[in-house]
Amino acid sequence: MYYLVNALLVLAIAFFFFLPMTDRRTARMKLCMVCALAVALTVSATMSRPHDAAPVIASKG
Repeated sequence: MYYLVNALLVLAIAFFFFLPMTDRRTARMKLCMVCALAVALTVSATMSRPHDAAPVIASKG
């Protein structure tokens, strides 16, 4: 499920990234949308990790 959400967020970022910039308002909207989607992707990616502790491997040394 999280892979689908993350993939959709990446596609949305790519869509806004490749929009043409015609004026200052469009550039500002594009920058705000890419930043907001990047924050959403970061939160989604960190929330999808398992919350179990990683196994500790003791080294022989």
